[in-house]
Amino acid sequence: MFPGTPVSGRLSAAALRRGAVTALQHLRTELHSHRIYPAIVYDEGQPRLVIGNDTLTVWADREGMFFCWGTIHLEQPADHAPADDLPKVARRIAEQLGQHYTEPDSPQ
Repeated sequence: MFPGTPVSGRLSAAALRRGAVTALQHLRTELHSHRIYPAIVYDEGQPRLVIGNDTLTVWADREGMFFCWGTIHLEQPADHAPADDLPKVARRIAEQLGQHYTEPDSPQ
């Protein structure tokens, strides 16, 4: 890998947290059905979804078995649900966002 570069951080995170990354990618796709388009970001190797301007953050355990979400990354207590029912998790997140979510501008 390329130590000290932004790419090396993302590659390391993907290798160490492959289950979490995969689960978050699947949830991201499921959220699209609710017209929610989160970005995937990596903070010190920890992958997470960011919705809106940090309106809501979603993260997963290392194995990708559970999702947690809240307004602050890794806050306690956070809402959580097992990752085996993506439609239900996406619906809960969409309901929580409700009117607080503004869709991103469409690309020109």
